[in-house]
Amino acid sequence: MPSAPDHKREPAKPFALKREVALGDLLTPLSILLALLTLLNSWNSDRNLRAKQYADNIRGSASIVTAKLERWGTLADRYFDDIQHALIVASERTAATHRAEPAKRDLFDALKDAEGKASQRIVDEQLEISYMELYRYIPALRPPFDKIKQEIGEAEKASHRRLEIQLQTDILNTELLQGTESVAMGKRLRDDTLRERATLHQQIQQITQPLRDNMLKLINLKDDELLDSYKRAAVIAVFEDQKQ
Repeated sequence: MPSAPDHKREPAKPFALKREVALGDLLTPLSILLALLTLLNSWNSDRNLRAKQYADNIRGSASIVTAKLERWGTLADRYFDDIQHALIVASERTAATHRAEPAKRDLFDALKDAEGKASQRIVDEQLEISYMELYRYIPALRPPFDKIKQEIGEAEKASHRRLEIQLQTDILNTELLQGTESVAMGKRLRDDTLRERATLHQQIQQITQPLRDNMLKLINLKDDELLDSYKRAAVIAVFEDQKQ
C-alpha cells in the first residue's frame, strides 16, 4: 500500500515590526492632544482675564474712593457759599438800625439752615456706598475710613461753631454798630468767614491726604501684587497708621 505523501512545511518567518502606520491611527491621538492644548490655553486665558479684572476692580474702587474724598472737601466748602447772602443782610440791617437785633438772630437762623444743607449734601452724595465696594476687596480698610469720616465731621462741626461765635461777636461790636454804612460790618463778617473757610479747607486736606496718598499707591500696584496674598498683606499694612 503506497505511503501518504509528505506535506512540506514552510519555514517560519522571523518576527518583524509593522512599519506602516495608517493615517487614521495618527489623527486620533493628535486630535486629542490638540483639544487638550486648546482647553488648557483657554483655561489659562480665562484665569488671566479674571485675575486682571479682579485687580482692575480694586483699582476702580480705590479711584472712586479717592474722588469721593476730594468731593467731600468741596461739599464742606459750599457751606461758606450758602451763608454769603445772610452776611450781606446782617450787615445792611445793623447799618440801618445800629442794633444787633434782629440781625443777630436772623444770622444765627441762616447759619443753622446752611449747616443742615451741608449735612444733607453729604447724605445725598452716598459716600458710604462708594467705600463699601472697596471693603469687599480689602476689609481692613474700613477702620481707617471710618476714623477719617469721623474726623472730617468733627472738623466741620467745630468750624461751624467757631464761625458762629465769631460772627455773633462781630455783630455785637459797638464800633461796627455805630457805622452808618454796611461796608465795615460786611467786610468784617466776610473776612472772618474767609479765614474760617481757609482753616477748614486746610484741616480736611490734612485729614485726608495720608489716605489719598495710600489710595494712589494701591492704584499703582501691579496685578500680581494685588493678587498675591503676601503682597496684599503688605499693601494693607500701609493703612495701619490710619487706625491709630
